[in-house]
Amino acid sequence: MEIENNRIASLVTPASGQGAPVENQGKGNTNSSSAESGSTSGSPDRVSLTGEARRLQELETRLASEPVVDSQRVAAVRSAVEDGTFTVNPERIADKMMSLEEALTDAR
Repeated sequence: MEIENNRIASLVTPASGQGAPVENQGKGNTNSSSAESGSTSGSPDRVSLTGEARRLQELETRLASEPVVDSQRVAAVRSAVEDGTFTVNPERIADKMMSLEEALTDAR
């Protein structure tokens, strides 16, 4: 999901101190404490991912490499529609609609 930040950026003014990069916040403030200015130990920050987070990253990478549309399926359906051989199964459509309705109801 992409979040558009243009609206947020227009609400933040430079005078308020909001919107400044984290490393720049508090530099002009003489009342900042050492806790606000960062760690004094000099050790670098580290991030450790769980196995589940790694699996999610791998899945995201694989999904990003997959095509959005199955072009072979689209071509087959297009050909069937043009040839007049494409059939609609109203019972299957009704079943799928009912399954979707049940899933949406259960999700609440």
